[in-house]
Amino acid sequence: MLREDLIYIKKKNKFFTLIWLLLLLELSVFFYVAYVFSVPDIPEKNISYKSDFNIIFMYVSYIIVIAAVPFTYKICEKRKKAVSDTDNIKIISEKYLVTLLIIYSVSEFAAIMILAAFYLNATYEPLYMFGIIYIAVLLRKPSLAGFMKKKRNKDISITEKNNIRDTENILQENEN
Repeated sequence: MLREDLIYIKKKNKFFTLIWLLLLLELSVFFYVAYVFSVPDIPEKNISYKSDFNIIFMYVSYIIVIAAVPFTYKICEKRKKAVSDTDNIKIISEKYLVTLLIIYSVSEFAAIMILAAFYLNATYEPLYMFGIIYIAVLLRKPSLAGFMKKKRNKDISITEKNNIRDTENILQENEN
């Protein structure tokens, strides 16, 4: 790999990490707002206050969360296989950006649905599902080098493996 490619990867990694941190911050703010506006009302609301729509909405939100987490991982794996044929770093980084935006959009949609269910039902159970989404986003820290190294093993040569390993080592040295 050329030195300018390594610099490009480093800049893109910083950009992807910034997007990731902004999403975590946004989800934290949404949680705080929903919690602050809902908690004072919870003791006043009783079980008869809940309408059928609110309960159905809560269960639909649960289903969305249960489906969203594996769906995002599946999308990422499919996209990794799709870019395994190209060697152009700029094309790979653009496809990775689209992949991240899709994954983060699905995760954010599921989190907002859960927070809406929490607000409508005034129960703490949806917050467990929100925690699952938050942890899933937290564990998926973006890395362009990690996205590039997931090529299929039969299509990758020893030289490419060494280049990827060298790239990761250089990026780690530059971070320190």
